[in-house]
Amino acid sequence: MNKRGNVGNLILIIVLAIVLVIIFTFAYRAYLGFSKGGYSHVGIFLARGGSGDKSFNDLVVSGLHRLEKELKIELKMNAHQSDDQNVKDAKFLLKNQYDLLIGVGFEYEELFGSLSKQYKKADFVIVDSYVNSKNVASLIFREHEGGFLAGAFAALVSGGKPIGFIGGMMIPPVERFCDGYVEGAKYINPKIKVEIRYVGKDPSAFANKAEAKKLAVALYKTGIPIIFQAAGGSGLGVIEAGVEMKKFVIGVDSDQSDIAPDTVITSVEKRVDVVIFEHIKDTMQKGFVGGKRHFGIKEKAIRLSPFNYSRFKVIKPEFETRIQKIEEDIVKDKINALKNIKNMYD
Repeated sequence: MNKRGNVGNLILIIVLAIVLVIIFTFAYRAYLGFSKGGYSHVGIFLARGGSGDKSFNDLVVSGLHRLEKELKIELKMNAHQSDDQNVKDAKFLLKNQYDLLIGVGFEYEELFGSLSKQYKKADFVIVDSYVNSKNVASLIFREHEGGFLAGAFAALVSGGKPIGFIGGMMIPPVERFCDGYVEGAKYINPKIKVEIRYVGKDPSAFANKAEAKKLAVALYKTGIPIIFQAAGGSGLGVIEAGVEMKKFVIGVDSDQSDIAPDTVITSVEKRVDVVIFEHIKDTMQKGFVGGKRHFGIKEKAIRLSPFNYSRFKVIKPEFETRIQKIEEDIVKDKINALKNIKNMYD
């Protein structure tokens, strides 16, 4: 009788322990805000060049580490490799309980388009590109708004001299930066000349610092005082050229002024880290929804970085006042040139 009682008690204890574990697990997930479904394993495919670019990829990594820390998600990060290897890696992750894949950059448009149809129970997020599938969320930035601010700023700083733009390659996000830059400069000075250069014609253009530096040196030698670079890791070459020739640079994606404070006098911040974190957090609370999401100045996803280093050296108080007014007009949708660019890319 005692033995039966002991066995019965042991079984009861085991059952209660299992129930408590289940209750605790659900309670903990609810506490974290995963009421509508959560992701325990997330695979990330970074843009070409990987981390260490002090720009786009590094911002993404920063946002992902925040996800890992605050939302308790296990991350697997892949640098961009060959297309074939990306396919193998993605399929491996999807077959091993990775229920969300994040692709950073246009390079993953075709891959995610294909995989989203094969793995309909998985969710996908792509940054800077659009995939028309119900299980793909496309995060699109209004880079032209930041480019417009940069162009207006460059025109004010140049005092009528020509200004420059160096992009990685001609893809929609970079072209939006460029188009906005040209229009912003002409908003200040309709007669200003804008010299435009691209590092290359394939994704390796975002990791070719030497070529970007060569282009920048050539532009500076023509008398151009300031260049806006939207070239990922290659942009570090533009900054090197600016330092050596004592000219100015407008950085991109993150605030790059700490790289060369006397050279990078502002940056167009594209707050990919904040957008990715908030999007995934919101998805885990409310459930996954595919389709396009747009982010710009109004959403605090695009901005010019503070003029901490250059204030009083290069930037006059009236410059800041003018830029602030332009920013307000962009939020209120009052600038026709930006409406036209928006229509081109939507």
